Amino acid sequence: MSYYLHHVPGRLRVKTPHVKKNRFIVEEIKQLLNALPGIEFYEINTVTGSIIINYNPQDVSEDKIVSVLEESGYFDSSNAMSNDQYIHTAVSRISHTAVSLLTIFI
Repeated sequence: MSYYLHHVPGRLRVKTPHVKKNRFIVEEIKQLLNALPGIEFYEINTVTGSIIINYNPQDVSEDKIVSVLEESGYFDSSNAMSNDQYIHTAVSRISHTAVSLLTIFI
């Protein structure tokens, strides 16, 4: 699993392999997010490694949230896929699978 970051003002989705199947790190991330002003809601999914964060952009920025996660070692933005890259990768995998299946049945 790679890192992934998607952002619209007020909502941030981060995927990180550190969260996947690791409840101890989830508790640490909860403490980090609770300490930031402007965090309105967050959801951490240990199955997918996804963190969804709703925040007030007047109180905290996307950059601040990401930097807190990076400084703690839970995210690496230099290796993060953008939304476009993520979709392209998913479509490529689906296309490859479809072509493979077609060659079996033809």
